[in-house]
Amino acid sequence: MAKQGRPRKAKITLGGDHGPNTKAQMSGAEVVPVKGDNPNGVGQKRRENVLARMHGDMGKSGGISLRQYQAGMEIQEAYCGCEKLSSGNSDYSKPIVDSSPRPDMFMEKQVDAVSRLARAMAGVPSNMQYVIEHVCWHNQPVAKLSKGRNLGMHRANLKVALDLVANRLKY
Repeated sequence: MAKQGRPRKAKITLGGDHGPNTKAQMSGAEVVPVKGDNPNGVGQKRRENVLARMHGDMGKSGGISLRQYQAGMEIQEAYCGCEKLSSGNSDYSKPIVDSSPRPDMFMEKQVDAVSRLARAMAGVPSNMQYVIEHVCWHNQPVAKLSKGRNLGMHRANLKVALDLVANRLKY
């Protein structure tokens, strides 16, 4: 005799290849349906931006202002620009049809990316750099820095550091 109980809801799955489904790969990510005409129910993995979530929680104690959000995004974009050029995935390093790129052009892009990051990080005091790297570079929430202990101090350090960067960048 079958067990009697509440009928189970059918789990809706989205098709497509979303990569490995391990805990580490799914941390801070969700699979959402592709926008537009989607007859096959294909989904795509989207990674959540910690700064955007913190800006959305502005009324709460952990929220950041628009100036702080803009400063954090500038740091994040500058860091991603450096990572993109140093990872070898750059279009500048691949030869184009009938020509090879000048090494100067690639070096100029690297220097520009590093200069942008240095300009953005210039306003961050060295004792607050760890929290900026954790949140802006590695896209990790402040709560993962320490489990409950010193959480308020880390949040305050993040806000002060982002304010200093916003002041320096004139936001």
